[in-house]
Amino acid sequence: MIAKRIDAKPGNDNIQALGNYIADASHEGEKILFAWHAGCAAETYKLALIEIAATQALNTRSTKSKTYHLMVSFRPEDEPKLTPDVIHDIETHFAAALGYEGHQRLCGVHKNTNHLHLHVAYNMINPDRFTRHEPFRDFHRLAEVCRTMEEKYDLAVDNGIDREPRPQIDQRAAAMEAHAGVQSFQSYALERKAELLQALEGAATWADVHTIFGRYGMEIKPQGNGLAVVRTGGKEGIKASALDRSLTKTRLVTRLGDYEKPAISPVAKEHYDRRPLHPRSAERDALYVDFKGIIDQREQQLKAARQHTLEMQATAQRFAEKRKELEQRILPRQTKTKIRQALRLQEREALLLARTAGQTDVKQVREQYPFHNWHGYLKWRADQGNETALAVLRSRQQQKPEEPQSKADAAARAKIKLAGLAKERRIAAMPLGWKHKAALTAINRMEQLAAMEQVGANTSPLFTGVRHDIDNRGVVIFTLPNGGTIRDAGKKLYFSQGQDQAARIYANAKFGKRISVTGNTIERGPNGRPARPNNPIYKQSYLAHIKQICANGLRKVSELNVVRFGKGNKVLLPSDAHPDMER
Repeated sequence: MIAKRIDAKPGNDNIQALGNYIADASHEGEKILFAWHAGCAAETYKLALIEIAATQALNTRSTKSKTYHLMVSFRPEDEPKLTPDVIHDIETHFAAALGYEGHQRLCGVHKNTNHLHLHVAYNMINPDRFTRHEPFRDFHRLAEVCRTMEEKYDLAVDNGIDREPRPQIDQRAAAMEAHAGVQSFQSYALERKAELLQALEGAATWADVHTIFGRYGMEIKPQGNGLAVVRTGGKEGIKASALDRSLTKTRLVTRLGDYEKPAISPVAKEHYDRRPLHPRSAERDALYVDFKGIIDQREQQLKAARQHTLEMQATAQRFAEKRKELEQRILPRQTKTKIRQALRLQEREALLLARTAGQTDVKQVREQYPFHNWHGYLKWRADQGNETALAVLRSRQQQKPEEPQSKADAAARAKIKLAGLAKERRIAAMPLGWKHKAALTAINRMEQLAAMEQVGANTSPLFTGVRHDIDNRGVVIFTLPNGGTIRDAGKKLYFSQGQDQAARIYANAKFGKRISVTGNTIERGPNGRPARPNNPIYKQSYLAHIKQICANGLRKVSELNVVRFGKGNKVLLPSDAHPDMER
């Protein structure tokens, strides 16, 4: 498990918005597993929001943030162990470690990503004294609680500050790389740190310093009370002292004298270009070229769509001139008042029309290109069925249907199978390894299972209406109609509690009969006999396995024309079905 604080600027510190996000109010609970509140006198979550906001308002002295937003992320394989009581206990330990044990807080568990995660909004204002409490060196306390909880509940152990050195890039740069999938400027600068420092040893003037930084498409310039290293001609930058302590303003001024601006622009041999972090390949390079072309088109279309702002400025200027002319005219006061009101209404109407037209154009562009970074592009392409994009995403890191009841059902099922096989043939023709090809058929196979349920009489559908999403690491997240989830990570599947049957059917469609089930994790089984889960009902014969599938409404055995099971070519006819196999 990993815990981190999510900082917010004082102006963005809104407990109402954060509380609604934790409770997933805007999405009608699609991603929330459960939520609760503690330390409040209010009985309901909504009333607790009002109570916390009122408590924060009673502190009028502090100008800093009054909410501590904590996020705790868990491993997928730990999900069966994370019962509500366990998560409540984990949150209580974090509250005690941070000094918020008696403070008000809002808590919620989200399931919308491959990692189950806990959000907690602690009110930093003490409900009794109305003073603000800020935990000191909280990152050490968070790491200590993580290690304690991992040992207490036998959870997977993650690296922390007490297990490995802190990463070189800061949290904001790391979050940018994880979200966008491209290299941050800080990472680019740190990669060239050794070369820069070696070259700067021989620098005798500020001109030499500017020349050295200019070779790498960077420049050093004053910022605030110190110096900053920024991209030439861009906004990206970091503090010079964050690159190395020898680059502080005090040390450089002592060594070279007062800062001097560069006289000429140095020639750059390389520059920062936000290169993708995924392993390089011909397929990735082709996708990146396509991404650059589309993102340029998107920016041009957005720029054209935002021309309404110029029209609005011109409209406002035109009406301002009309009002100025009105004031210079000699008219009765009441007449002037009526004309002002008319002009004001006309201006509002004109501005509204320009704004509406512009917003419509911007919305159309964003719907046409629903992404703004490399990761978003890959997810967009993968959602369209581009298997290569899904393979690139994942690089950074079928249950056989029963026989039909009728000829019409048989024809419908055959059509579904043929469509699925045609898509699998297209995948097989891709220049990818067989492991990637098997993983890239995930969405196709899930859609095939859902389509199979529409054929014939099925009173208990499992996959009809299933929704899917793809996260930044290429994990396909299927949300079943009953709210459960199946997460396809390529070599392994993870399923939420109560979704055993659906997960096994999907695992059979993906891996075949040989699967291995451990807790909530399914993977391909050994090459011997099909691996069976540690469930007594699955330690019976294959007939019992068929009975379990039939119990979930896929088909009654006595209604089948022919059923094949086991390793041999045994055939079970409808007359051979036993009464105890029916429900």
